[in-house]
Amino acid sequence: MWKPAESLRWQSEALCAKPSNKKYLDWFFSKNFSEKYDAKNLCFSCPVRKDCLQWALEHRQIWGIWGGKDEIEIRRTLSVSYLGEETRRRRYPNCPFCTARPGKLETSVEKLSTTGRWTTAKIVTCSECGFAWRSRTSANAVDAYKAEKIDKAAKLEKKKEKLKKKNKRKKAVL
Repeated sequence: MWKPAESLRWQSEALCAKPSNKKYLDWFFSKNFSEKYDAKNLCFSCPVRKDCLQWALEHRQIWGIWGGKDEIEIRRTLSVSYLGEETRRRRYPNCPFCTARPGKLETSVEKLSTTGRWTTAKIVTCSECGFAWRSRTSANAVDAYKAEKIDKAAKLEKKKEKLKKKNKRKKAVL
């Protein structure tokens, strides 16, 4: 079940916040592949990885390593460009926590208790691991994936029907 990732209390439990790991903080925003790799590995043993990743997705942190995911993986999950603008990608998002395929992601809409531009939030939930995050762009991408699957299935069914009719005509002629 989704709950907003607005509190930052989890940060004090993060491995990257421990004094012994302060020397590695620059790795989380490094351009060096091996430093990024080491930063991601630190995340995978972190007790608050899930909270960190959820917070990053919900606050559109599209730069750096968050919850074991780099900026490319986060942008793919959010379906945004490097500028943070919504974009259609060739690949649909997987669950950022367990990497389940897009077919395992479900979208829902939840009423917000705030006033202003948005009165609802779109939530994406993974049916495999239960990870959930609030993101309109991710939900739009998951919905587009499901619509594309339905379209492909309908086209395939139509093609099968055409083939059946064609075979019936051939049999009638013989």
